[in-house]
Amino acid sequence: MKIYGIITGIFLLSILSVSCVFDDNSTNPPVVTDPSVPHSPIPADGSSNQDNYLELSWLCSNASSYTVYFDTQNPPIHIEKSNISDSRVIVYAAGRGVTHYWQVRARLTDGSVSDGPVWRFATRSSGTAQPGFVMTKYSLTTSPPSNVEVLFQVQDLMGKGVDYLTVNNFELYEDGEEISPTESNLQINQRQVDPFILRTVLMLDNSTSLTDDPLHPNNLAILKAAAKSFVNNMDAQQVVSLYKFSSSPEKLTDFTNDKGVLEAAINSIDVGFATTDLYGAVIEGVNQWEDFISPDSVIQGDLVLFTDGSDTQGRHTLEEALDAIGTKSVYTVGLGSEIDPEILRLLGTSGTFTINEISQLNQVFSQIQDEIEATANSFYWMEYVSPKRGNSDHILELIIKDNLFPSSVKGEFSSIGFYDPNPGVYFNTSFANPDGTNEYILIIGGLPIDITAVTYGGTAAPVYFWAHSPSLIIAYLDPPINSIVKILTAPGATARDEWIAVTDMVNGFQSNILIHVSN
Repeated sequence: MKIYGIITGIFLLSILSVSCVFDDNSTNPPVVTDPSVPHSPIPADGSSNQDNYLELSWLCSNASSYTVYFDTQNPPIHIEKSNISDSRVIVYAAGRGVTHYWQVRARLTDGSVSDGPVWRFATRSSGTAQPGFVMTKYSLTTSPPSNVEVLFQVQDLMGKGVDYLTVNNFELYEDGEEISPTESNLQINQRQVDPFILRTVLMLDNSTSLTDDPLHPNNLAILKAAAKSFVNNMDAQQVVSLYKFSSSPEKLTDFTNDKGVLEAAINSIDVGFATTDLYGAVIEGVNQWEDFISPDSVIQGDLVLFTDGSDTQGRHTLEEALDAIGTKSVYTVGLGSEIDPEILRLLGTSGTFTINEISQLNQVFSQIQDEIEATANSFYWMEYVSPKRGNSDHILELIIKDNLFPSSVKGEFSSIGFYDPNPGVYFNTSFANPDGTNEYILIIGGLPIDITAVTYGGTAAPVYFWAHSPSLIIAYLDPPINSIVKILTAPGATARDEWIAVTDMVNGFQSNILIHVSN
């Protein structure tokens, strides 16, 4: 313990009774006197020899959300994450032998704020930093006969989507024992073919500062050209909502994938006012969507915001903007010398770009679009046939081979109802009806029939070919696999029986369906 200054006698004792300054080498953690103040950090305060990629965690009672400050300066001012509910966060600590500082601000359930102390750790002084992966599980379901399905996402340690992994990059365990990929027919695929919507809000600053620069009179025209290039490179599953903002954000189009509509809206952008409601634009933009992730549908949103200045209006605060963002994805792009790079970095939860010339905007927009698509393709769907049987609970763990970061997908499932089926193609199976259904009634003028094909006992991922009577119409819902279809009939058709023949082209199985067309 060190006390700086010359203090003696009773006065020294009184100081010690109310305040302590711990030596850098002290290994004794402070006593927790108020559990609502963030405490018990991992890694411990003053730790050394830490990896560049690591998870920070802490304890805190009665907290509803946290803001984590992480920096190489003391006290830390960079907000690493805001409005998170978990008392842990993954960070990248750059450098070798570098001291990093972090602090947690807890928002308690009564609305008050509780700041923890500033903690510190140092990274390893030698060695080579390796990339790492973070795996996030969104669902774990089971289906007959003994299938286990998991929807998960893979990101790197900087929070960017990882879209290049295949089944060969993974290892699967049940109750601690590795499952054979071949025997279990393990399949891990990207979710590109399933219902997936990318909602992108493109927010463009059109305040007068953009056009007042006598050296760059064409700034607005270049901005419009870059915005058009952005929408022309949209993903097939992407929709864009366009805004302009100066004194306030103004919506020009709602979410659409119609490039003609978006281009016309971009052409309509004119010079705004000599004031910038930057924080209001952020709040308006992130309120246009809600992220939603389930086995049946994934909706992911992003705000892409361009500005050449700071918030000059003062209608909203930085804290209000950060609260609105929460865990949503925001990209910020700043042009020129009037921007505040640190503010844009705080707002840009997915990335911040600063450019000196507006001609660089096209390249930046292209990079942002690539990252948005990588995030969309970082969702994976795992399916395999479990060997477990009986009414028991089991622990599943999926890991990425050679992942130096301790992250995996874990979950629990029950093997109740699992059974061994005869090999073949089945339709609309369930645990209550494991053999599925091969006969259906189609009412003329009524609703279509949804049919899902599944292969039992195959050795590879199936691909289905559907042959049918000429008067039936089939709508494929998930090409190229073609395992889910809608069965329709031609208008005015009379009552009769029709047929469908389904072949699993990969595994060599075939099965028939009888369709009773009725008035």
